[in-house]
Parts: sequence; structure tokens; C-alpha cells
Amino acid sequence: MAGRGTRGAYRKEDRVSLPLELQKELVEKAATRYSNCQELAKHLNIPKSSVHYYLVGRLTMPVSILEKMLDIADDKGLEERIREHGTTKNRLWAIEQAKSVFIDMCKERVRLPSRKELRLNDDLRRRTAALVSYVLAEGSVWILKQKWGEHAVNITFAEHETDLYSHFRSLCHDVFRYDIGPAQRPGNNARAIRGFIYSRYVAETLVDLGVPVGDKASVESHMPDWVMESTDRATWVAALQPICDGEGCVSISSKQGLHGFSIAQSRHSDLDLWVLPREEESRMTARTLSLGVLQSRQIYGIPALDYCRLTARSGLLDDSAVLLRRLGLHPRVGLRSLYLKGDGFWSCNWGVSFPKADIRSILEERLVTQDLKRYGLTLFTY
Repeated sequence: MAGRGTRGAYRKEDRVSLPLELQKELVEKAATRYSNCQELAKHLNIPKSSVHYYLVGRLTMPVSILEKMLDIADDKGLEERIREHGTTKNRLWAIEQAKSVFIDMCKERVRLPSRKELRLNDDLRRRTAALVSYVLAEGSVWILKQKWGEHAVNITFAEHETDLYSHFRSLCHDVFRYDIGPAQRPGNNARAIRGFIYSRYVAETLVDLGVPVGDKASVESHMPDWVMESTDRATWVAALQPICDGEGCVSISSKQGLHGFSIAQSRHSDLDLWVLPREEESRMTARTLSLGVLQSRQIYGIPALDYCRLTARSGLLDDSAVLLRRLGLHPRVGLRSLYLKGDGFWSCNWGVSFPKADIRSILEERLVTQDLKRYGLTLFTY
């Protein structure tokens, strides 16, 4: 006996689309010959659920099943009406139809906010702005299945940043109705925690909302245009908080004991050791070119600093600085150093620094929410 999964609804053959009432009449007349739908299913050697789906119009009929039902019903008038109103669909249509039904079912499990919804719903826009910024700062969208173009999302925090992970998890639930689950430990014993979004539809929505596909240091990223165009102060704060929490750093002067706050992000360049070689006599570590060394270098006849600003600038930090200035702060964006990666190419380390007078405003605006960072900044205000 053939497997029940291929005997009815999922037969790999052409199908016939009929008006609901006409298909229902055919099934009822055929079932009458065998007393009920269950006995009809046995005679046709198909699951009884398939007969039920044909009866209620949920599925179209395979051509072979339709011909058998017409023979059983033995109604010439009904057969003529079916020949007149029936539309034959090839098997590829059936496959696409099943695919579209499955996609709709998957999408119903999550919420996928549109840009129009974000314009009209202040609370949703603010939460979405924070979620997108978390991915821009601490995560990435990557291709899960190259063949099908399916995307997924990952997010990584330092092992002590459990409060940030909990915040991101709550945002995923509030915005997408998607639970990323508890934090996971990487398999390489790194001191970090991470989570994943395996819904391709959530990942694709994030791309539509402004998150680029690929490693954050390898691709050019910016704050989403709908955030930059917003006039809502709370939206700016929501978008900046993950940048400040995720990429921000509280530093202490070993001489004076003063605290400071800065934001850092790397952007990979196209410069390798052939174009920008190291000089043994320069004051630098084995893999780092300092700002002082770069000021005297040229690349293709262009000052090295200008070349880095033109080709490997951090657009995300530039946009963040624009929003910070709207809030009344005084950020300064600049190149700090170049770091030599394992593949022989240089990575540009960009930073945003703040004057001491901005520290209190950073705390009052709650641009920093992570417990340890807030504690360090609070000590500075005393």
C-alpha cells in the first residue's frame, strides 16, 4: 500500500480548481454512493481528511481523483457543469500554492511591523528603534541558507551584560512577538552570551528597516532613515541607548583616577600590508598603527587619515553623533588607530568622545542603562 501522505492532498499531478459549491456537491453525491465520506475515502484509497478538505473547499482536487468522483457520482448534468467551470492547474501551481499557504502560516506566528505602523505608533517605533540599534551595535543579519536566500539574526553581549540581553529579548517579544530564548554560551569558551533569531521573516523585516546583511565591521551601516527623520526625542534616545550601552566604554585615568565615557566601533578597510606597511622603528604595538604614525603616511598620494575617512568611515557613529547633538550633547567623532587583522588587512578603529560636562546628561537621558557602566559614570559626577 502506498504511503498515506501521497495518496490525496499532496499528489504530484495537475489539479482542478472548482467553485466551492460545485466541488461540495460533487463530494456529497459521491459520498452518498458509499453512505459517508469515510467509506468514500477507503474506496478512493486516500485519507479521509483529504475528502473532508475537498468537501469544505480547502484543497483543490487532483485530476485523477476528480475523474473517479465523477464516475462514482454518475451525474451527467453535474459533469457538464464541472467541465464548464473547472480550471486546470499544473503541479507547479500546487507547489507554489502550498508554499504560499505555509509562508502565511509562519508569518501569522510573528508580528512584522511596517514603516507606516512605525510612523503612527509612537511606542512601537521607539521599541523598534532600540531593537534595530541593538542589532547594529552587537549583532548582524547573516544568510542561513544560501540556496533559498534565508536569513537569520545573531546578537552577542559580554558575559556580564545579562541585563542588556534581557532587554533585547523583551524587545523581540514586544515588537515581533518572537522569543529568542535564554542566553547561550559560545562553543569556543569565549566570555560572552548570545542569542539567535531563526525566523527568516523577522530577519528580512530587520533588513527592510535598515539593518545591512553581513558582519557589522565589513559593511557600511547607518542609523535607519526613519529614525533620523523622526522628530520624536524619545525615539532618538531609544535608538542611541543600545549604541551607548553596547559600544560604550567607561575609562579611568591611572594618574588622576578620573572617569570618562567614549563609544568605539571598527570598520574594515581595503588596506593591506603592501599598501600600508609597518615600520619597525615607529612607536606602535605589533598590530597597531597609532594616530600619530598615520598623520605622516600617505596612500596613493592621499594622506592616510583622509583616505580612511573617505573609504572606511563609521556611518553609524556619524549618525549617532547627529542624534546626540540634537539632544544637546557635544560628541567628537574621530579615527583612533588602525589594527592589523589576521588576514593582512587593516581595520579602522573609530571613536566618539564626550567632554566631562556631558556625563551628567548621558545619565539623565538614560543613554546608558547597563548597571556597571552607570555605576562608573555615577562616580564621575560626585
